[in-house]
Amino acid sequence: MKKIDSSGVLLFEMLVVLFIVATLLIIPTVFSKRMIKDATTQLFIEELQSGITASQNYAVLSGKWTSIEVSARTNMITFKTMSKENSYSEYDLELPENITTPSNKQFMFNGESGNLQSFSTLYFDIDGTRYGLIFQLGSGRYRWE
Repeated sequence: MKKIDSSGVLLFEMLVVLFIVATLLIIPTVFSKRMIKDATTQLFIEELQSGITASQNYAVLSGKWTSIEVSARTNMITFKTMSKENSYSEYDLELPENITTPSNKQFMFNGESGNLQSFSTLYFDIDGTRYGLIFQLGSGRYRWE
């Protein structure tokens, strides 16, 4: 009887095992990228809402004007507050990679009342879908659509 050389079978078995292990390692990576992008988007929205609320509250409590400037060119949102000695303190919020805005706008909160000087809609394109942050007349309240 002839003996069968089984050394080729071991190589084939090792390649199958490596393929299965590689597949099991790649699958969570694909899903984690999506989860990270979703979490980054959600954190940006929450930080934007916190910044708007903080700007309005500062205007009411300090009696000084505050502003929110949105720049499409730099993909930044700047929160400015009037501090002591008529100088501004700023806080910049950078838009994540998957979020863009097509407009340059400035929103001013009136000192003491906290009302908006003008109202309009601020649009964001998030992963190809357009969302609007609609400021309501005078009150400084807003809603997402």
